[in-house]
Amino acid sequence: MGWWQRRFGGLPRAFWGLMSGVGLARLGFFAVPFLTFWLVADRHFTAAQAAVVMTAFGLGWTLSMPLGGWLADRLGRRLVIVSSAFGAAAAYVAIGGAQGLLWTAGLAFATGLTFDLYRPAVQAFLTDVVPGDHRKRALGLLYLVMNVSRMVACVLGGLLASRAFFVLFLVNAAVNVLFGLLALRLPASSSTSARNVGFGAALRDPALIGFTAITAVFYSVHMQSMVSLPIVFSSVGATPLDYGLLLALDPLVVVVVQLLFQQWLLRTPALVVCALGAGMVGIGLALTGLSGSLGEAALTIPLWVAGEVAFLTAAPGVVAMIAPEHLRGVYFGVWGGTQGLAAVAAPLVASLLAGSLLIWLGGAVFGVIAGVACLGLRGWLLRRRTDLAAVPVRAAIRS
Repeated sequence: MGWWQRRFGGLPRAFWGLMSGVGLARLGFFAVPFLTFWLVADRHFTAAQAAVVMTAFGLGWTLSMPLGGWLADRLGRRLVIVSSAFGAAAAYVAIGGAQGLLWTAGLAFATGLTFDLYRPAVQAFLTDVVPGDHRKRALGLLYLVMNVSRMVACVLGGLLASRAFFVLFLVNAAVNVLFGLLALRLPASSSTSARNVGFGAALRDPALIGFTAITAVFYSVHMQSMVSLPIVFSSVGATPLDYGLLLALDPLVVVVVQLLFQQWLLRTPALVVCALGAGMVGIGLALTGLSGSLGEAALTIPLWVAGEVAFLTAAPGVVAMIAPEHLRGVYFGVWGGTQGLAAVAAPLVASLLAGSLLIWLGGAVFGVIAGVACLGLRGWLLRRRTDLAAVPVRAAIRS
């Protein structure tokens, strides 16, 4: 079996269609990473006003993931993916032309509600259509393509923003329309035949709740890369292109780390990988936030991005193992809602601690706490559910 066959063989046509659409959407992923920078640099919002807008965005994001997961189990994966793509396109155009704090905050909520609504459906769809022996490679390849596209998007976003920020929103909307059209070509995925699809079973599962709480802390720390770091970069004179190039370091390091350390990540128990990743993100972001120049920041970014890779490579496999087959969308939605929750908490913390060392030192402490909690959860699962705790990422993804 050749290298190409080992790497890409055995994946169904539906996977390639989905990968093409998500990769295209991420290629135009400008608006969300640039939101805070746009608010302070183009709209001239204060840090407090920017925090209000980002909090509204986070509230929409918090609702979108559980809603998207529930709809994916109830109505089918394809419908949710298509609706998310077209809805996000409309939201991007609207917020790009918004004026005033109230309208901007309201449209930020709509953007948060729609832009990631598809993610639990995509994760459930992928688990549905890819045979168990190939899910490891499928998830790795999809993650790789998303980050290659995002890396290009960061550079293009910086170039476009240097001319006109509104172009970011127009291009982002256009690629989402194309994503929606591609998603229409996907096979009609199944919805749960039972009519009692709900959150009860997920919310009563201590393994899911424990890991979801850990992930919420991880994302709350990690989200400062979108909330507080742009303000730091702006204060030291970063141009939009400078900011775009710094953002591009994130997916670039993701690609490099994944290619170099993928086998180790897949061999090591998932919760051990998550523990290491959470600690690296907390400590690495603190070093970046305390940097005195753009050059120093660029040198420290790879540390926390490597931690991001470790955590986010392992975590979906843990959720996939925990989730019952008929509630995959709901489980991924509950777990994924932590991103939106963090998007609410991070701006609030940033507004209270703006300019303070505590925001970075506290992030380092909570990153380490999240890592220790991962090891504690693994110990609890080893005593009660060894099938979940002892498996490496490779086995978790095969589940």
